[in-house]
Amino acid sequence: MQNIHIAMTIKELCKKQDITLKQLLENCNLSKSFIYDLEKRKSSPSCDKITRVADYLNCSVDYILGRTDDPCIKVKNKKHLSLESPAKAESIIMKPFYIQPASAGTGAYLFDDIPAEWINVTKNSISESSDFIIQVRGDSMLPKFHNNDKVFVKISPSIHEGEIGVFIMDGESYIKQMGRGELVSINPDYDNIKITSFSDCRCVGKVLGKIE
Repeated sequence: MQNIHIAMTIKELCKKQDITLKQLLENCNLSKSFIYDLEKRKSSPSCDKITRVADYLNCSVDYILGRTDDPCIKVKNKKHLSLESPAKAESIIMKPFYIQPASAGTGAYLFDDIPAEWINVTKNSISESSDFIIQVRGDSMLPKFHNNDKVFVKISPSIHEGEIGVFIMDGESYIKQMGRGELVSINPDYDNIKITSFSDCRCVGKVLGKIE
């Protein structure tokens, strides 16, 4: 939803300022598919790209991201942006962070419509491959994942045995290792969760790693 909001906001600003999308993309040195990719959720925009668009449209980055209803640039934000080099900005990307945690313990609720906030993370192969970030709750996956760790997740309807994923089982969410007929807790102090013929279990995605 955040990507769609960004695309709609950019279009509205262009319309108000009588700027075509072609002009925007050319002047901001963006690909012709930039808006399309946002609308189809094919990619998460980098801080540098959003900053270029905001500067060109003379509005704040927070306004484009939907964090404020005020398009005016605050002095402190402008100062911050001017000090950030393009090289540094290119090394950062934004990813949706779901505040509702996935349990590495006894279970937590996870719903598709929980609103996400966007956070900046270091650009690397793991962060670029992920679709969203979610917080771990509990310590059943120690020592690999700790309570409050933030992990990168790639959306996938299934994962291989031995891989770690986010699962929804009987209405509650878990971060567990996929076992043979069960969700495995790495921490031996926790029992594994059996998947029976009566269980309503689905895989949300594969855990790629955590924010170090």
